[in-house]
Amino acid sequence: MREMRWEWPFFESLLDNAEMSLAKADPMIAGLYLELGERPDLVGVIREEYRLTRRLVLAITGNDRLLAGHLILRQAVDLRNPYVDALSFLQLRFLSELRGGGVDGQAADRLADLVLLTVNGVAAGLQNTG
Repeated sequence: MREMRWEWPFFESLLDNAEMSLAKADPMIAGLYLELGERPDLVGVIREEYRLTRRLVLAITGNDRLLAGHLILRQAVDLRNPYVDALSFLQLRFLSELRGGGVDGQAADRLADLVLLTVNGVAAGLQNTG
């Protein structure tokens, strides 16, 4: 697979995309979304798939850290992730409040607006749709 990486541009692009997605992903936050969506049974499965995929991508690239071969990109992701994480936590809070009931009318509209703002913020921070 290491040879394929250098000899087959499609495979190299696939690995680069996987590596970037893994660097942007946060399995802990993903677990919180799954619990909110009433799918806590998937948390362990997804976290294990993340660990396995990360390990295999690093084995193929020969790096010890995701995006080690793309230092500027690595720095950009490292700088953005704390802000994206904060927005994700806010989004989880707003979604929980909306789903929990007890809010209606203007309060529900305001929460829905805040959810949309956090969706846009996360997408902008990740520089894709998240």
